[in-house]
Amino acid sequence: MVLNWTPEVIVEIFIGTITLLATLLMYITPRTKNIRSLSYIRLGLFFMGMLFTLDLLANLFLITLLSRISGLMLFPSAVFFVIGINYTIKETSNSPFLIIVVSLGVFYSYLAFQPGAVGFELVGGHLNLNWIGLYELVGSIFIFFVGSASFYWGLKTWLNAPFLIKREALIFFIGTVINGPLTLIIYLFYYWNPIFILFAYATTGLGNFIVCLAIIKEPKLLYILPFTVIRLVVRDREGNPLLDHDWSRSSLSESIFTGFLNTVQLMSEEVINMGGLLDIKLEEGILTLYESEKITVGLVASKSSKLLRECVLQFTRDFEQKFERELKKQVKDIAQYEGAFELIEKYFSNFPYTNIKSKKQPLLLTGKFVKIPLEIENKLKSIFIDEKEYETIKSELLKSPLSFSSEFFTLYNDLMGETKRISEEKVQYMIDDTDLGK
Repeated sequence: MVLNWTPEVIVEIFIGTITLLATLLMYITPRTKNIRSLSYIRLGLFFMGMLFTLDLLANLFLITLLSRISGLMLFPSAVFFVIGINYTIKETSNSPFLIIVVSLGVFYSYLAFQPGAVGFELVGGHLNLNWIGLYELVGSIFIFFVGSASFYWGLKTWLNAPFLIKREALIFFIGTVINGPLTLIIYLFYYWNPIFILFAYATTGLGNFIVCLAIIKEPKLLYILPFTVIRLVVRDREGNPLLDHDWSRSSLSESIFTGFLNTVQLMSEEVINMGGLLDIKLEEGILTLYESEKITVGLVASKSSKLLRECVLQFTRDFEQKFERELKKQVKDIAQYEGAFELIEKYFSNFPYTNIKSKKQPLLLTGKFVKIPLEIENKLKSIFIDEKEYETIKSELLKSPLSFSSEFFTLYNDLMGETKRISEEKVQYMIDDTDLGK
């Protein structure tokens, strides 16, 4: 059998491989594999990868059935993309856009197996199997819908991204521009000259790969739009604060917020003591309150969310387990609960900070739970041999402006140089004194 090697087949081999590889990476990367909205987007990418794979096989072996089926991959790909984007933007799968896509998909599936849906065409001296007629037109509408939705998603994400992940949001937006408007513009030229389909394939694959890399690097991009996590407070049953963590500029002071939790507990004691979650509407958001056997946890977010409620439950259980000894002894010292930042990273690491507006502002997590540049870490370890001292100093540096670390090491070097000079002068003085005694 002679294989029909064409430029389109070669391009689709690379694009299909890149798309499926990007999908696989998002399945195996720990920070992305369990995100609900991303599970639908991954399925959308998978079916898009299958579209390229089946289409290249159809052209390689000139099998019309494979060409029909490859076009059908647009239907589930579009549906899963829309559901994933809906979950990312508003934490629900329902939207008028989804109804339109599903309705159009049913009609598209009917067209796929009608006579004349695909046909042979000579493009640039090479024989290709292409979608034709009404089947091609509806397929083009699907492509337009997916490209437009992707661009809208990328634009909203970039515009609403907080400072700390603005760069990643820009990369993400560039990816959606490439696989959205740029691809659609190039695709229009396909009707003037079929050779442009190769460029449209290339920009689609490149854009999808950039989007996937941006999400893998920073999953917080998927949590910018549905809600904003504002503040988390933990207190013991007597009302003493054990942890207070801010993601945004909260207007409530720690004492006022803790007092509010105490009042809410008295008002809703029967509900809370049953082990249930309580949602209370505040001026600046929704307070999700959960009281366990030893602690009360309050989380303020811009709106209620099933995901956040589950995070509060799991965080509370792990907090009680991690600090069981301290809670039994009724330890009130907040410093003894610094390890709770590990649990914040575990359950809330995907939610972006919105209270950091410039590089000069301090970071919010402390100690070993925040990564610092390896060079600075090695310098700190060489200076502070004791592990406890090292963690304390590192924690304080991380709370300081980003430029402070260089000032700290400059001061340290100056002091060490001065100490060395004094020591050398003292030794020389002792030597001279000894010589005089002789």
